[in-house]
Amino acid sequence: MDSPVTLGRLELARAAAATTNAAVSTGTRLNGPGTKERSAQQQQQHAVPRAGPLGCVPLTHQVAGHKYGVDKAGILQHPDGTVLKQLQPPPRGPREMQFYSMVYAKDCCDPCLLELRQHLPKFYSTLSSPDSPTELYLKLEDVTRRFQKPCIMDVKIGQRSYDPFASQEKREQQIRKYPLMEEIGFLVLGMRVYNVGLDSFDTYDQHYGRGLMKDTIKD
Repeated sequence: MDSPVTLGRLELARAAAATTNAAVSTGTRLNGPGTKERSAQQQQQHAVPRAGPLGCVPLTHQVAGHKYGVDKAGILQHPDGTVLKQLQPPPRGPREMQFYSMVYAKDCCDPCLLELRQHLPKFYSTLSSPDSPTELYLKLEDVTRRFQKPCIMDVKIGQRSYDPFASQEKREQQIRKYPLMEEIGFLVLGMRVYNVGLDSFDTYDQHYGRGLMKDTIKD
């Protein structure tokens, strides 16, 4: 029988898995509802990114979530090729940092957490900018770095898109956004697929993901 500590760790892992970002390499072009933003994406490629803290720039291949320059707490790319994810306000930010610290602890011997490492970006450390020492960032591996034309999907994995400690109002709000998530166990927030013929990317946003129904999802 699992110990209370193991069960607690598993629950923490499940909560973190609900916001896991998945990066996939595929050459398939998709059809369906949503927005294709090829021209906007090409403009973004030629735009000069606004410099962020620690010599970082906004992550150019981010397909969903808060974006630096639009939202303050966006994903940044470090000069060494890693990515920086700013911690969210308590309790979510500290809980996420605790999760990564626990999984990648040098003395970690929990078989569940050791196996979980295979499905997570490597966690290196936490950083802060000298200009804003109270703003902490998680320094993580960029799992797409070895690809020349990475096809990327940002997907929430799990049957719930809300925090386990969310209010009833927040839970109902999230369920209304995509009720099918409770049945199929995931929600596509955004993705980009490389179009070989045009040498550009077809991009799909959260509206495409929420437009997916059971008869438009392939096993």
